[in-house]
Amino acid sequence: MNGLWNRPRKTVVGVLRDALQTWRQREHWTMDTASDEIVKSYYNTGFDGVWLVEFQQHVPGKDAVRVMRTNNERFARWMDDQTKDSTLLPINLLPAVLQALPMDLRLQAASEILRPIGLDVSILHTVPVDAAVSSLMVALAKETGEGVTAFARVADRMTADTLQSAKIELEESIAAQRDALDHVNAMLAGSDQRCKENSRSGG
Repeated sequence: MNGLWNRPRKTVVGVLRDALQTWRQREHWTMDTASDEIVKSYYNTGFDGVWLVEFQQHVPGKDAVRVMRTNNERFARWMDDQTKDSTLLPINLLPAVLQALPMDLRLQAASEILRPIGLDVSILHTVPVDAAVSSLMVALAKETGEGVTAFARVADRMTADTLQSAKIELEESIAAQRDALDHVNAMLAGSDQRCKENSRSGG
């Protein structure tokens, strides 16, 4: 990625808001449900023991719909940096929101937040894995996300600059997909060869 394209294009809140919207649409959820998933992640991972932010929780006797709606109204206020510049998402809740996202959206959002300051992200594994797969996954999530974002920007404002940016980002997305596909094909070829060798040795 050329440094020219590393300039921030969204606020941190904007990045998270778009990721949550993509997640919600993918799962066909309401925003109440998406917010509820964040709250569950917050408590399940023990973040509440560090940051002490209290949310409405599902307990016997409480209206579940009302609990979800109340929490979502809170997140909606925190995620609105388009009409105001105060009462935004507390920085301490950033890890909790990222943790709740699916891995591909988590990688994409974290990369988009950190890339303008010259940093990138990778997946931390607790068991040995193919390092190439991890690296390719990060690149694939990052480049695909950037391609989609740049293409969507064309719909909002079709100018020479947005078209050129979309062209570059989509080409890099295609290149990342080709790299991942080449790796999969190589692993398939290796798997076939091992199967043949095992078949011969077993015979």
